[in-house]
Amino acid sequence: MKNKLKIVLITLFFIISMNNISFASQNDENKNDLSTEEYEVSNETSQNYINKQLEKINIGQLEQELKNNELFKDLNLKQYIKDLIKGEAKLTDLINIQSLKNLILQQLSASLKVIIMIIVLALLSSILKSLESSFSSGEVTKIVNYIIFITMVTLVLVNFKDVLSIAYTTVNSIISIVNILIPILLSLMVVGGLTATSATLSPVFVGGVSVINLVFKNIIFTLITLAFCVLVVNNLSKNIKLKRFSELLKKANIVIVGAVFIIYLGLISIQGIYVTSFDKFTVKSAKFAVGSFIPVIGNFVSDSVDILLSSSLLIKNIFGSIGLILLIGICLVPIIKIFSIIIVYKIGAAIVEPIGEDNISSFMDETSKLMTVILVSVLAVLIMFFITISILTSLSIAS
Repeated sequence: MKNKLKIVLITLFFIISMNNISFASQNDENKNDLSTEEYEVSNETSQNYINKQLEKINIGQLEQELKNNELFKDLNLKQYIKDLIKGEAKLTDLINIQSLKNLILQQLSASLKVIIMIIVLALLSSILKSLESSFSSGEVTKIVNYIIFITMVTLVLVNFKDVLSIAYTTVNSIISIVNILIPILLSLMVVGGLTATSATLSPVFVGGVSVINLVFKNIIFTLITLAFCVLVVNNLSKNIKLKRFSELLKKANIVIVGAVFIIYLGLISIQGIYVTSFDKFTVKSAKFAVGSFIPVIGNFVSDSVDILLSSSLLIKNIFGSIGLILLIGICLVPIIKIFSIIIVYKIGAAIVEPIGEDNISSFMDETSKLMTVILVSVLAVLIMFFITISILTSLSIAS
């Protein structure tokens, strides 16, 4: 009797266990189905929100600015952003590589023509120097040498003016792009919950951009032009000695660039760190309060806020990344142009030194150093605003 009872109990236990397993598996399947549906709904909601936000953002000025650049003139920015979000485009697709190659080859060709003309002038000066004894008076040779030097100065002046114009235009383009990007990124920061951070950083960025624009256009480039004029006068005659004054102006430029660089980056870094903490605390507290104290729909509202913040963060990061690529693309060709001209003058000075007059070689070398200061100035502006956009892009509630 006891054995039969044991068999019945074991059988019942086995049946109940099988039913529980069956119910559990059904529940798991239902949960999986629900989670899949929730993901699809969440993904669809995010995409709709992102599309609406993109339609609201005015990027007409940015597109107009890009049309002036050879590398971006055929770019449809809004469609590119949508493709980038969907994963159908890459950040590297932003720059037209073929146009970049053509521009580099054009600049190299122009630079080679310059160095050939300078070497020809140096050779002519050397030939006249060797024939100096054939002339009845050395004054004739001096006059001819002056003419050759002035011709070379005219040639160098045209190149120097081109370099200065390239630098001025590049800085102007960087400032224009940054003035368009910063309001967009700050507004997306507000939507993403960084209200206090946006309000605090806005005057710092606006004031910083204006000061940098003023310093580089009206002070740095003016001092460099003055240094070049002093350099020309210094090399006209051995009796005129203004080399130290030219070097002083050059060093003053470097000090001003360094000071602006350190002060600006220090300000935006300190401001961004402490204000973001306040925004994080505020948003997380609000989400906790909504989720805990509002019955029934509290969790739904909290999840909706998460979707909104995440979508805004995605759009901000996309714009920030595109902004960084645009800054590099805008500066890439001008930097290559200036760098190639500097190399040409360095090579020219080395070739001319053994065959031409000392003042010609010295003038070319000093001019290349001034052009290097111009290049450093452009790079400093690029790095400052590259870091600015990077900081704005990296700031978020989750960071």
